[in-house]
Amino acid sequence: MAAGKNPRAGEQGSIEAGFRSVDGSRSRSRCSTKDSKAILEAQHNLCFQQIGNEMKADYEVYDATMIAHCMMQIKAKFDTDEGLNFIQQYYRNQGQKKFGDDGKDAVNKELRQMLLRDRFTPKFVKDKSASERKKAQSAMMLLAEKQFEKMIKGRLVFQGDGTREWLSREDTASPTALQEAITTTCVIDAHKGRDIMTMDVPNAFIQTYMPEAKEGEDRIYMKITAMMVQILIDMAPEYRKYVVLENENRAIYVRVLCAIYGMLQSSLLFYNQF
Repeated sequence: MAAGKNPRAGEQGSIEAGFRSVDGSRSRSRCSTKDSKAILEAQHNLCFQQIGNEMKADYEVYDATMIAHCMMQIKAKFDTDEGLNFIQQYYRNQGQKKFGDDGKDAVNKELRQMLLRDRFTPKFVKDKSASERKKAQSAMMLLAEKQFEKMIKGRLVFQGDGTREWLSREDTASPTALQEAITTTCVIDAHKGRDIMTMDVPNAFIQTYMPEAKEGEDRIYMKITAMMVQILIDMAPEYRKYVVLENENRAIYVRVLCAIYGMLQSSLLFYNQF
């Protein structure tokens, strides 16, 4: 397909653009001047910025127009006047200041989900060994605005960086596809016109149970602190008896029963289910 070289100005500030398809026929479409110029530019790039004649592809008018529209929509979505727009995560305090009541609701929803699914269970400090208490990592609550759904999402995260010193690479590494391999596969699929399906597994990690600790091994604990302690007590009053004071701050120790985001071994545990 080749884009018309001389778009003609139409009525009421519109542009009538001509396109030539691979069979030599011409087609015309009408849209606003601003949109048409952007689409013509994207279509021109599709036609002439290809590397190597052997990989050159011909686009029908409909395909090129649809691709150009997608290119412009993606650009408009992420390239704003303030710069590139990507998902920004915030710690709970920052997130609640930014998102207000929506942020508070997201925190409550995430904690309620963890409680209903029994992803962890509270334990008394006296029931843990000194080593288990030392290895317990803090819980973090992150908030982010999901761009397309326009909703605030809360995520309870295990602060896993502190566990690197006693976890081996074999315990944490999981087979992961290289970005180059994924891109190559996408290019081949696009060139051959294949239908592609993507699938998301909701809450994939927290549906993965932790293996039982062997004799002599430490169990994994997480320490919930700050305002999340009060939220947990409000949702599950039985948690009140597990509250301890550390440096004048309240905390609840919970035993982790399922893989939680942030744990270094979560990816491998999820992979081993299949």
